[in-house]
Amino acid sequence: MTWRWILLTAVLLLAVPAAGQAPAPAPVPTPVPPITEHLALENEAVRVTLLTLPPGAASGRHVGLEPELGMVIEGELTLVTDAGSEVLRAGSARWLPARTPHDARNESDRPVRLWVVLFKRCE
Repeated sequence: MTWRWILLTAVLLLAVPAAGQAPAPAPVPTPVPPITEHLALENEAVRVTLLTLPPGAASGRHVGLEPELGMVIEGELTLVTDAGSEVLRAGSARWLPARTPHDARNESDRPVRLWVVLFKRCE
């Protein structure tokens, strides 16, 4: 046998599990900490909250009944709407009209903090 055959045999023996042997289990993903919400103000006109999204967190696609203003103060937020996806950095603000489906995601390795203002009544 040449050294090539020996090397190929060794690679195959290491790559293929023995008969009756279960493959190695997939690694268990680390759970993502939840999004935290600090209520700063609420009255009949507005609700103002400070949201913190840890790395990997997402709000999940949802639809707000009220118009919403989001202002990123730390980190990078990925906002996904029907119009597409955009990254909002610290200092960015975005207006979402009522009933706009969206998902807010932290796809970075640092926390994201943003102020969210929900307008309950606009007269």
